[in-house]
Order: sequence, then structure tokens, then C-alpha cells
Amino acid sequence: MANFPIDIVIFALLAGFLILRLRSVLGKKTGLNKEDRVVPLSNDAVNRSQIINNNQDKPVEPKVEINIPASDTEAGQLLNRISQLDSTFVTQKFIEGSEVVFRKVLTAFANEDLTVLKSMLVPDAYNAFESAIIARKNLQEKLTIEIRSIHSITITKVQLIEDQSINRAMIEVQFISNQINCTFDKENNPVIGTESVTEFIDYWTFERLLGTGNQGISWRLKSARSGK
Repeated sequence: MANFPIDIVIFALLAGFLILRLRSVLGKKTGLNKEDRVVPLSNDAVNRSQIINNNQDKPVEPKVEINIPASDTEAGQLLNRISQLDSTFVTQKFIEGSEVVFRKVLTAFANEDLTVLKSMLVPDAYNAFESAIIARKNLQEKLTIEIRSIHSITITKVQLIEDQSINRAMIEVQFISNQINCTFDKENNPVIGTESVTEFIDYWTFERLLGTGNQGISWRLKSARSGK
């Protein structure tokens, strides 16, 4: 026994003690199971995920169908003549502008915003809209208009009056849209229209005086009527 390596025994005991301590701290699992594999997301990844989710939740409005008269038709030739008389006129831009006016005028009419209406309507049309708003106020009624989508925008008629002093152009546009359009009385009961989404066909005529003295004045709504 005098030659027995006591130091080896001591080291073995110490090693065993350390293994037991490590097992009690770390547990018996060695390696990661599938449920343990967690990949941390960076802030950018989180933001991208939120954007994707937000876009999925938001309804996508269908693309608007645009219908412009062919160049060999009477309406197409008049559109070309308008562009000759007014170098700023571009049919596609006119269509885009008419959609903006359509949305803004309906919203302003529902909100009784006479300032916006006055800037986008010719005087006679403005007076008609103003009278309708005053009548609604007298009855203590409220109008709700919500444009859910616009299916199509079509140029249906073009008129041009050429004069030595000033040239006048009028373009009729058909809008086919889905709207919630309903008038409520003072007890909040629907009296005209419906609270459900309904298809509307509207014909709006826009007018502009063409000429050098008319710079800065855009197309304005001259008249509006419903169609079938």
C-alpha cells in the first residue's frame, strides 16, 4: 500500500464530484430538442412581419377599369382637338383628376363642406349642392357616403364649343362604384338609401374654359345625374 498512487484516487473523486454537480445544474438532457430550437428575430424582421400582417388585414381595392374613346371616334377626335387648344390637357391625367374630384365632392357633400364644393363646382352646380345641404340641415338629417370601390371610369361624351374669344370644353364621365349611401333622420333612422353596399352608376359632366386667360383654373363639375 505504500506504493499506491493516492493522488490518482483524489483526482478521480474530485472528477466524480464535479460531474454530479454539473448534472444537478444542467439536467440530464444533452443537446437541443426541436422544441428548444428558438431563432431570435431582429427588429427588422419583426417590423416586416407586422407590415405583412397589416397588409393582409387591409382589404385591397380592385383596380379601376378605364375606358377612353378610340382616336377614330367623334369623342376621340374631340379629345385630340382639346389637347391642341390646351397643351396641358392629357386624357389619362383628366381621368385621374376626375376620380379625385368624384371622391372629394361626395365626401364634402356628406360632410357639408361648402368650401371644398365651391372650389370644385361651377356656380350653378354649387348652388344646387348648397340648396340640398340646407334642406338636409332644416330636416336635421345626416348623410353618410362611403365609397368602397370604383369599378370603372368611362368617358361617354365630349363637347367642344370654339369661339373667337374663348373655347369651352365639356366631358361627361360615367362612374360605376360600390357605395354605402344613406340618409338618416334626427333619430338616426335611415330614410333614404341603405346601409348595405350598393352599386351606383353616376354621370358627371366636367367643364373647362380653354385659353390663355384661363390658366390655373382646372376642370370643374358642371352637372351630375344618376344612371341605370
